[in-house]
Amino acid sequence: MSMSHQSELSSDVHSFMETESFQMDDMPSLAEDEALQNKSDESSVSEDCEDVVFDVISELQSPKSVSDEGDPEDYEGASFDDAYYDLHHSQSVEWPNDAYREFMELVNKHHLSNLAGDAFINLFNKFSNLDISPLPQSTKSGKEFLDDSVVPYMMFKEIPVVTFQNVRYPFFYRSLIKTIKSLLMIDSINQSLVLQYEDKREVRGTSEYRIFEEQYNSNWWKREESALLPGQHLLSLIIYSDATTLDRMGKSSGHPIFLSLGNIPNHQRNKPESKALIGYLPILKAKDSKTKNSDNFRKLQREVFHKCMSIFFKPIIEGPELHFVIRGRIITFIPRISTIIADMLEANKFANVYQPASSAKPCAKCLVSRDDLNNTNLTSIILRTPNTMKQAINSGNDLSYSIHPETNAFWSLRYEN
Repeated sequence: MSMSHQSELSSDVHSFMETESFQMDDMPSLAEDEALQNKSDESSVSEDCEDVVFDVISELQSPKSVSDEGDPEDYEGASFDDAYYDLHHSQSVEWPNDAYREFMELVNKHHLSNLAGDAFINLFNKFSNLDISPLPQSTKSGKEFLDDSVVPYMMFKEIPVVTFQNVRYPFFYRSLIKTIKSLLMIDSINQSLVLQYEDKREVRGTSEYRIFEEQYNSNWWKREESALLPGQHLLSLIIYSDATTLDRMGKSSGHPIFLSLGNIPNHQRNKPESKALIGYLPILKAKDSKTKNSDNFRKLQREVFHKCMSIFFKPIIEGPELHFVIRGRIITFIPRISTIIADMLEANKFANVYQPASSAKPCAKCLVSRDDLNNTNLTSIILRTPNTMKQAINSGNDLSYSIHPETNAFWSLRYEN
C-alpha cells in the first residue's frame, strides 16, 4: 500500500528504549552522598568507620563455601539437561486434594498469618461434619508442605557481605536463574510468553504508524535480537528497586528487589504473579551521627550495594545460554537486563551518581546540568556510558561528572553488539 508518509506513534511510552541509556551502561549507585564540595576532613571520620570490615564471608552456615562469585548453585538450573528433565517430569505441586490447594492459595494471596489461617481451619472443621479434614492440620504445616515442594526454585539463601560496628549484615536473595524458572513455571506466563520481536503498525487514514505497545515492539529489542545466533531468543529482564519502611513508625526499613520479564505482555505482567521478589539488600546503620555523615561510611554503603548486585548478576554476566521449557518445547534464551524501574534516588544507586540535591549533573542516564533538567528545548545530550565514566574516573574528573569513583557492578553487564 502506498502511504503519504510514515510516522511512529507510541501508545505506551518507552522512550528509554530508544537511546543507549536504556541499556545497562547507563544504569545507575548509591546516592547517599551530600555534595563532594562539602567533604569532611579525614580527621573527622570516626574510628568505627575506618576500621570497617568489608569482605565476603567465606563460609555459610551450610558447609558450602562462598566466594566473590556467590554460591556455585546460582549458575545451575538452566542447562539443556535441566530443561530436558523438566520437559519429561512434572514441575507442578502434587496437592493432597483440591480443598488443601485452594486453602493454601487463599493463605498466599491474602498473606494470612498462621493465627488467621488456623482460625479458618478450626471453623471449617467444626461445621463440615467430615471424619477426616481435607485441610492441613495447621497453616504452618501447609506452608512447610509448600516449602518441601518448591525448595529448588523458591527458597532464599543468606550470604553475609559485611561486618560493621560488630554487626553482621547479610544479603538475602534467590538465585536469578531459578527465579526466572519459577516465573516460567506459572502456566499463564508460560502460555503468553513472547519469543521474538514483533513489528506492530497501524493504518490511520492514509498514514501508517508504528506502535510501541510492548517491549518486544521496540528498536532496542530488534537490535539485541539481531545480534543473537540462530535458535537463540532474547530474554528481557526487568528489575524493580524500592527501599521502603516496614512499619508505621518508620523505625525499620528494607530494600526489596523484584524481577519480571519483558517477554510477558503488559496485561499479564501487571498481575501480581508476574513479579518475583528476588532479594533484600542490607541497609547499614551507624551508631552515631558522626559516623553516619562520614565519607567512609557512605563509601561503604555504595560498596555493599554493588557487591550484592555483583553476587546476584554474576551468573548472567557473559550472556550465557539458558534453556527453559515453554509451551512444551525447550527454548534457548540469552538474558539481557532491559530496564531498571526506580525513582531518581534509587536510579543513582545503580549508576553511582551523586545525590540529585547536591549534584551538578544529577541525571543517572546523561550529563545534563541540573539547571537544564527542565529545559525542553535541548537538542542534544551526552549519555553516561561505561567507557566515558571510566575515562572520567581514571583521569581524575569524577567530581566534574558527578560520579563516585568506586567500581560499578553493572559495567561488566554491558552487552556489545
